[in-house]
Amino acid sequence: MSKKNIIRCVLGVLILLNLWMIFSFSNESAVASGETSKKVTETVAQTVVKDFDKKPPVEQNKIVTAMHPSVRTMAHMAEFGLLGILIMLFLLTFSIQPWLCEGFSLLAVVTVASLDEFYQHLANAGRAAEVKDVLYDTFGALVGCSILLAIILTLKAIQRKKLRAPMKTTYYQIPCDKLQKPLRIALACDLHDNPYRRVVDALEQEKPDLILIPGDLTDDEQINDGAKDTLEFLRLCASIAPTFYSPGNHEVKCYHKGNHFAHPTPIPIPQHYRTAVAQSGVVFLDNDLTVTDGMTVCALSSGLNGKINEPNAEAMKRFAALPSNTLKLLLCHHPEYIPKLTDLGMDLVVCGHAHGGHWRIFGRGVFAPGQGLFPRYTSGVHHGNCVISRGLGDHTSIPRIFNDNELVIVTLG
Repeated sequence: MSKKNIIRCVLGVLILLNLWMIFSFSNESAVASGETSKKVTETVAQTVVKDFDKKPPVEQNKIVTAMHPSVRTMAHMAEFGLLGILIMLFLLTFSIQPWLCEGFSLLAVVTVASLDEFYQHLANAGRAAEVKDVLYDTFGALVGCSILLAIILTLKAIQRKKLRAPMKTTYYQIPCDKLQKPLRIALACDLHDNPYRRVVDALEQEKPDLILIPGDLTDDEQINDGAKDTLEFLRLCASIAPTFYSPGNHEVKCYHKGNHFAHPTPIPIPQHYRTAVAQSGVVFLDNDLTVTDGMTVCALSSGLNGKINEPNAEAMKRFAALPSNTLKLLLCHHPEYIPKLTDLGMDLVVCGHAHGGHWRIFGRGVFAPGQGLFPRYTSGVHHGNCVISRGLGDHTSIPRIFNDNELVIVTLG
């Protein structure tokens, strides 16, 4: 079952429980309903009225009697406000416009509130069906759904702002005497499921000979849901130039120690995703290598497991044993591995992950996962042949400062 269907099932159960609660209260007699309301009011009074328990019983009763109508009304509003929010959340899982979801939710709440009043009148001769209660119930749902709508619109505004975030193209020249003519390589990483159209447009304009994607193109949840957008991006990349892709820590759901979302061990890349990537025309490398057109393309997958962060030792031994006279390219998601890669004899190493340090002050990144404050490896060329991209997108709403999204073009040779 997909994540979306699981969410729908959970919301459906919560809606049914809410309805059961509403009609259970309506099934009470007028006396029993009054007693329930009085107990709730007494609890509220004990919470909001100073020294309530120390007051004489007569004064306590006056306070409860005075508060009772307001508390009862607020309880009704909260009860139906929750129902409205749950229905709206359920409708949102079907990709309906938020304002339409709110409208349908309010219509559903008006219907339920009317049926509730009618039911309590039929079930209990002492209880009346009152229009004002329907209005209170609807107003509660209106408030709840409007708050939810405001949150959704705010999140959408943040997302639109991220989509408008500037993207630059950076060019590097890396010497290499193993090539008869220069090789033009695009480094496109850390897209994090952000819209890809402008990236594809830039790649089409740059006309690279190769496209290298060292991880965090998507995450495990999107992979489980089919990763439709990710696979379309890969298909378009493969139509531009031979494309090689290796997984980062987000593809395997591993985050750095101290993060409360940290997952203790990597989740294996599922076979259906590997197959779909291959069908897109992209070569997927998971601590593996491939030989093509006289060069060897290697990839070190993320070695983060929530506690330690080490590259795969067996893969590194295999890469180090490659003939020295062959052209060797390495995709490596984590730039903090760079000091351990100097003996592999690579002609080019491409990395991402650090997002340029997110904020850049005086040309220096402020923070990078795995490196901490003022990290060394966040951008640019290091050790002559290690190129780090600042990434094409973010997985957080915290804005970048002095740090544009970046497509990197490396001319090797």
